[in-house]
Amino acid sequence: MLRIGIIGTGAVACYLAHQCKKQGHQVFLLSSREIRNQTLPISQIQLNDDTKHRQAVSEDLGSIIIDGHFTDYAAFLSKDFDQLYVCSKTVSNQYICRQLSRNKHRLHSPVVIFQNGFATEQTFIDEELGVTIIRGVLNFSVTQHGKQNLRLMFFKTSYLGVLELTEQAEADILAVLDLLNRIGIPFEGCEDITHKAFAKNTLNAAAAVCGLVRTGVQTAMRNNGSRSVIQSIIDECTAIGEKAGYVKDGEGFRRQSVGYLMSIPDFNSSLVLDILNGRETEADTLLASFIKLGQRVNIATPNLNFVYRYFDFYNTYITQSQTVTNTILVEGDA
Repeated sequence: MLRIGIIGTGAVACYLAHQCKKQGHQVFLLSSREIRNQTLPISQIQLNDDTKHRQAVSEDLGSIIIDGHFTDYAAFLSKDFDQLYVCSKTVSNQYICRQLSRNKHRLHSPVVIFQNGFATEQTFIDEELGVTIIRGVLNFSVTQHGKQNLRLMFFKTSYLGVLELTEQAEADILAVLDLLNRIGIPFEGCEDITHKAFAKNTLNAAAAVCGLVRTGVQTAMRNNGSRSVIQSIIDECTAIGEKAGYVKDGEGFRRQSVGYLMSIPDFNSSLVLDILNGRETEADTLLASFIKLGQRVNIATPNLNFVYRYFDFYNTYITQSQTVTNTILVEGDA
């Protein structure tokens, strides 16, 4: 039995918690940011599998009880985990990095970072934490209905890797891969993880268009207008990748990216749900990294800039207005 720590309480974090716990491991969750502490801690997680779309009814994977939900990093890390997973939105990266740095004397296990961006994890990788930092690229989707009810929607092989494959790092990756494959999530080791992360970030940047039209990827890809913008963003990311050395076969990369988006079933992504619920999105982080890299390699990015400007406005003004409104309502109730 292993002791697993998971930073984050979103759909991916709870899914990993559910699957690890089903295999008999101890599982502890930590709210990634103090400002988002849950009033009612997560304790029980229910999961249904909707990846087999030919079935009329989704497969009920049951309900599990986790071993603890924390809001304090020191108390959480004192559990001395065998493996530690970071499953938060990219907007939480800087805060999590600072907390792990402050508590690095408590870190004794490999840290696996499941993030969407190819550049946003760099602060973790550069930090001298004294343990192996593993990057994970996720190719599956879980949606959350309420805090403790999950649906697994889309499933493909995901990847793990490190920038420098030392003997210790290789052993740590193999141990993590063994666990993830045992709990039923198909992961593969990848020596070129940065390129995999770039490819996934391209998909996320293109799919950010779904936040503009507030719809699922499949619907957006079937609409001529939104599909045109999505393909233009893929073209810009491909050009950046070719110039920066992340992409070798540009035409193949374009076809693979479009084909991948076409294969995704229609559901509201976390970005679309953030828009619908008036929350800050991570699109700003994901899009900005491409735009900055495009500027460095002298590639024009008009479509990325267009989508970025929308989310920059949204994150700066719309979510602030929502916060002010909620504060007024709370003070009014008081």
